[in-house]
Amino acid sequence: MCSYRMKLTDMIVWLYVMSLCGCGVGGVSDYVSMLTRGLHPLPQPNLSSGVKESMETLRRADIIQVARIIQDSNVLHHKGGLLTDPRAVGANGNISTKCMDQTAKVLEALVAGKQWALQMIDAAGKPGSRLLQLNLNFLGSYEECLGVKATETINNVTEPLFNGKYCKATIPLQPSSSGATPGVNIPSFTDINIGLCFPESCGGEDVTLILNDMLDLVLEQLNITTQFRVKRSVCQEEDLEWDTKAIAVFVVAMVFVALMVFGTIYDIVIIQLPRWYMLAAEANGLLNGTDSHSSLNIKHKQEETTPLIGEKGKPEFSQPQPSLGGKILLSFSVYTNASKMLSTKQSAGSLTSINGIRFLSMTWVILGHTFLFGISSADNFISYFPAVAKRFTFQAIVNSTVSVDSFFTLSGLLVTFLVLKEMRRSGGRVNWFMFYFHRFWRLTPPYMFVMMVYVPLFPYISNGPLWPQQGIEINQCRNSWWTNLLYVNNLVNTKEMCLAWSWYLANDMQFYILSPLIFVPLFFSGILGTIAVLAFLLAVFITAGVISRVNNMSASMTAGFGGGGGGEDPMAYFYDYYITPYCRMGSYIVGMVTGYLLYKTDCKIKLNKWLVLLGWCVATASALAVLYGMYDVNNGHPISVDVAAFYNAVHRSVWGACLCWVIFACATGYGGFVNTLLSWSAFVPLGRLTYCAYLVHPIVMYIFFSSQHTLLHLSDINVVVWFLGFLICSNIAAFVVSLAFESPMMGLEKALLKREKSS
Repeated sequence: MCSYRMKLTDMIVWLYVMSLCGCGVGGVSDYVSMLTRGLHPLPQPNLSSGVKESMETLRRADIIQVARIIQDSNVLHHKGGLLTDPRAVGANGNISTKCMDQTAKVLEALVAGKQWALQMIDAAGKPGSRLLQLNLNFLGSYEECLGVKATETINNVTEPLFNGKYCKATIPLQPSSSGATPGVNIPSFTDINIGLCFPESCGGEDVTLILNDMLDLVLEQLNITTQFRVKRSVCQEEDLEWDTKAIAVFVVAMVFVALMVFGTIYDIVIIQLPRWYMLAAEANGLLNGTDSHSSLNIKHKQEETTPLIGEKGKPEFSQPQPSLGGKILLSFSVYTNASKMLSTKQSAGSLTSINGIRFLSMTWVILGHTFLFGISSADNFISYFPAVAKRFTFQAIVNSTVSVDSFFTLSGLLVTFLVLKEMRRSGGRVNWFMFYFHRFWRLTPPYMFVMMVYVPLFPYISNGPLWPQQGIEINQCRNSWWTNLLYVNNLVNTKEMCLAWSWYLANDMQFYILSPLIFVPLFFSGILGTIAVLAFLLAVFITAGVISRVNNMSASMTAGFGGGGGGEDPMAYFYDYYITPYCRMGSYIVGMVTGYLLYKTDCKIKLNKWLVLLGWCVATASALAVLYGMYDVNNGHPISVDVAAFYNAVHRSVWGACLCWVIFACATGYGGFVNTLLSWSAFVPLGRLTYCAYLVHPIVMYIFFSSQHTLLHLSDINVVVWFLGFLICSNIAAFVVSLAFESPMMGLEKALLKREKSS
């Protein structure tokens, strides 16, 4: 922060000049801040009376003064509707003639005091308060700029000239020393961003060159020397033209919608209506002359058929067997798929507590991401987050990254528990093709379809000063989409990662691929299985610890906010440790061990009550140590690099072990009220949605935060409200995605491969 304060005077001078440039370069400051009052060349208005009138007079005077300076110079000498001076085209000579011409028209209108020209200045961003806290985003008014309708009166006839276009100029205070987290639209705190209003013919490059030329002139006239220059400018197009990819994706999406519509109609008309009619007839005792109790054995199996007219002329109904095409169409039925998704029924022997853990872990992920993604639209992140990070109660949010380890633990546990049960039934045999194919088919179609829809269509969803019309993803995933398809995006092209949150899916798939190296030895030999488990755990602990030590990492990505230090390269924590499989597999392995124990005991084991109490106490204490162990670090008491390396090596596996105790205790009858809560039937459908919720929840956040027309203010109440909204909207979006992409793919697998059960 000190390095920024040393340059604060220059920054204020620069902002002051920007606020006076009359061609739409910036706005006019309200001149309320004490920081800028001494720089103003004109007398201050009498704020005790006539504030509005005197401020308006002052603004007009400043605007006209700067506009005349520019007009009288050779920089924008307007003659015959064209800008003739070579300097006006900038160093590269790339400013369009139409843009220069219309910009000069703005200057003429400003000198003449026309309302629409003043509106362009008023719509531009203006320096506000909290400059010392690096509140450097001055967005202005997006709507006011788009509302500009420039006109010109010739021979008493008013003719339209152009409309306003919103642009945003970025000026770096100094080069940023660290990269940004991929996939998260985090602004650089060393950049000034100023919203501007330019003629609609101007583009981003035009604006950058014009601004720098204008600034050279005005700063020279005012005898001000400053090092700041406009780095880039981005202009918002009011109506984006759909490109070929977007059109193609929209057509594909409509095909899926059509399949869902026709599949639902086919299901209701051909399958459900006859069944409903049978049930209605059964309820009235009409079917085969029997009462409703003795005839409950209605023919639900699709392969059974009966004549339409039975004995004694009483109606009998049959449920036809769908053809292969019918089964494929039924895979897209909203009625059937929604019924399955919303059902609270579970098969016998299910680990019911897992549903609650899934949903609560997903809730925790969304809560943590609410803070992370909100950075892009916040006006007080620098002042808010370091303060709340020091709260003891906030440590569970700061360390919410272990919520992902909860999913790794659940995945390892379920894979081992279910596959070992299947191996026991089949005499130790495994269909390895189906083992891997089912996993790939289960995860990939919804994953790829979400990417397909999100990346090309995102620019067209909304607009505003913060809206990225080029999309969120780097190069729209042109260079890295294949790494997502192959689940290697956490190892290849990581700095161009598409859907940055999908690093979790890559890790989970890689762990799944390696899992037979552990559960197969466990099935055939406890000793060999134990050796495999210890070998993998030891490799993870050593690798994570060494990487953390070599890179001088802190104990978390957020430790630096509280004075804990961020290491030599803060982003090394993300790229070299956080997303790598060889540092994150510990919790997955712990889950596999627990799955093996549940398999061996068949979820039936007698434990001493004191041993159970000890298990709950140790698990609770360990979980609290993981979540709140960084409290002192976040309050300015950094730990040594060696201690941080040890914490990074083991704390995620410890968290997984704590969670495993909860699942084990609940499954074996020692869960008490915890099991009652986690096994609540409402968690069953919500647990089914967690995969799709994970896929779509960052997109929901992007849409909300990026579509804001003014900066948001971080506060506890605001964040809670945003979080609850994201939780609800993400699950609604997940429900839609599951109906469109996930459930149909499972139905297609069953129809085409005649797969009745999944492991």
